[in-house]
Amino acid sequence: MRKYRYYTLDVFTNKPFSGNPLAVFPEAGGITDEEMQSIANELNLSETVFVLDSETALKRLRIFTPSQELPLAGHPVVGTWNLLATLEITPQTDDGSIRIEQELKLGVLPVTLNFKNGQIETVEMRQGAFEAANTIDSPPDRAALAEALGLEQNDLGNERTEIIQVVSTGIRSIAVPVKSLEVQKRISVKPDELADIYLKYGAVGAYTFSFETLDSDSLVHARFFAPADGIPEDPATGSAAGALSGYLVNNGVVSESEFVIEQGDLMGRPSRIFAKVDGSKGEVKAVYIKGKAVILMEGTLSLETDD
Repeated sequence: MRKYRYYTLDVFTNKPFSGNPLAVFPEAGGITDEEMQSIANELNLSETVFVLDSETALKRLRIFTPSQELPLAGHPVVGTWNLLATLEITPQTDDGSIRIEQELKLGVLPVTLNFKNGQIETVEMRQGAFEAANTIDSPPDRAALAEALGLEQNDLGNERTEIIQVVSTGIRSIAVPVKSLEVQKRISVKPDELADIYLKYGAVGAYTFSFETLDSDSLVHARFFAPADGIPEDPATGSAAGALSGYLVNNGVVSESEFVIEQGDLMGRPSRIFAKVDGSKGEVKAVYIKGKAVILMEGTLSLETDD
C-alpha cells in the first residue's frame, strides 16, 4: 500500500470550526491525476490541494474541487502555505516576511509568508491579472438574477454602486451589489436558475456584497454561491474576494487600497479576508489577498500499489 499524510485546516480564520475547510497532501508525489480527482471527491471539501516538487518554483500546488482541477483559488493557497510553513517545508524566520514562488495551473505566482515570534502569522498571495469583463445591464438579465437569488430587482445595487459585473483574477465570478445586510440575509438561491445566469456569462459563481457589515473593521459583507459546482454557499472565497477588490478600485467605488472582506458568518463559519489593491480607478495593476489558517486534523490515506 502507498501511504500519504494529509491535513485538514480552516482557512481565513484563527479559530477551529470557522473559516473555509481545506485538505492538503504536503507530499503528493506518486498520486496520479485520476487518484487526485477521486480523493478530492471522496473528501468532498470545496478544495483539496496536492503539493508536488517544481522545477520553476518552491513547490507546485494542484487544486481540485470534487469535480475538477482549478487554475487558481485563494483559500487553498493561503491554507497550504500556512501548513507548509508550520511543517518547516518553507524557509523560516523569527519575525518578518519571506517571499517565495509557487507553481499553479495558472502559472507561477508569488506568495509572502509573514512570521511573528518564529511562527507563521499570515500568508499573502498575489492573484492573477485583474480582468473587468461584461456588465449585466439588461433589465431582463437583472430581473432574472434577482429572481434566482430570491430577491426583488430593487434589492440589487446599493448607495455606492449599481454595477453588476463579471470580474476575475484567474477565475471569473459575478460581483453583485445588494442594498443591505438584511437583503443578504434574505437571499434564497434557486440553484438551477442562478447557475444558468452565471454560466451564460462565463463565470463560476455569484458573489453578493453589501457595505453594511457585521464587524466595524470590515468594508463589505459577502456571500458566494456556485451551485453548478455543488457549492450551495462557500464560507470564504479568496479568488472572488480578490476579483471583488479589483472591481471596487477599478470602478472607483472605494478610495481605500487595503480592506477586510467578511464572509461566512451567515453559515456559522465566520471568515475574514484581507485584501490589497495596487492601482486606481480604471487601472488595477495587482491584487493581493491575505489570511490566517488553523490546522485541525492529521490523517493517512492508503492507496493500492500498482502491480
